[in-house]
Amino acid sequence: MSYLGRSAGLTGYLELAREVGLDAYKLAAAAGVPAAALTDPDLKISSSGMGRMFEQAAERSGVDDFGLRIAEKRRLSNIGLIGLLIREQPNLRKALKTVAQYVWLQNEAYSLHLEETEDLAIVKITMALPIGRQQTDLVLGVSLGIMRSLLGDTWKPLDLCCLHAAPAKLDAYKRVFGRVPLFEQDFVGLIIKRSDLDAPIASADPAMASQVSRYLVQAAAQRGTALSDKVRELIMLLLPSGDCTVDRVAERLRMDRRTLHRRLAAEGTSFSEILDLTRCAHAESLLTNSERSLQGVSDLLGFSSLSAFAHWFRRRFNCTASAYRADQQRLELAT
Repeated sequence: MSYLGRSAGLTGYLELAREVGLDAYKLAAAAGVPAAALTDPDLKISSSGMGRMFEQAAERSGVDDFGLRIAEKRRLSNIGLIGLLIREQPNLRKALKTVAQYVWLQNEAYSLHLEETEDLAIVKITMALPIGRQQTDLVLGVSLGIMRSLLGDTWKPLDLCCLHAAPAKLDAYKRVFGRVPLFEQDFVGLIIKRSDLDAPIASADPAMASQVSRYLVQAAAQRGTALSDKVRELIMLLLPSGDCTVDRVAERLRMDRRTLHRRLAAEGTSFSEILDLTRCAHAESLLTNSERSLQGVSDLLGFSSLSAFAHWFRRRFNCTASAYRADQQRLELAT
């Protein structure tokens, strides 16, 4: 499936590329992204193409913190009407739920989920496509920037989590995040105090929020989110638990298994197909962008054993997971 995002996701790319001696237009062309996307924030362009642009920029320039540098330049206004709406919410919890509801307007491949425990809250960010280190750093930096714009520049999360392995240099993380994140974790996101969710947002204006919300509700109604997209989001959330079954997903969607199968069939797909494609994308990302053991990759993909993962991987990629990782490392060294 092809996912689209607003070209606002490239804000700051052209300027930084020039600073580090890159031709941003050549990189865009190589990624299949129109040149106009570098200056017009409201075009709909390929989400995967944007991702390739960030990874290639870092590799070709040798600027290891390319994504973080972009994140430093971002403002709440860069996410358009979503930014305006969340600024007018009464507290962080409602702001985050608003982002979760409308993030597809910014990028169809992204989804946000809020989980609350006794004292902690976890803001999980998932993507339906393989996500590299630069994209991870960018999305975490932007998320942190958004939350600081709502709660104040001195606000800090308890921790930030990345799927990828720790790079050799960590200074850039300390500069942007104020701390070194946790690497090779099970998800991308932020861990915060649960009490922070109820922190009031000083800029809140209920009247303005109501006006903007009406517009976005209309946009959402026109979109008509496919059931397959909702299933894909739930699969990404449930895979690491080892309990990602069709019954579990149907339960989360408040429907029975037969109804889920019937509605997915009407969309031309099935639960097993979505599960398989999601695993493929996640496997590519983990093997390319992390040094996690094969057992660790197998666990994150929800397999019952390493042998089951190995058998599945060979059928899907016509090679072993170890060989795939080695090939990706050779390609990276050659670029």
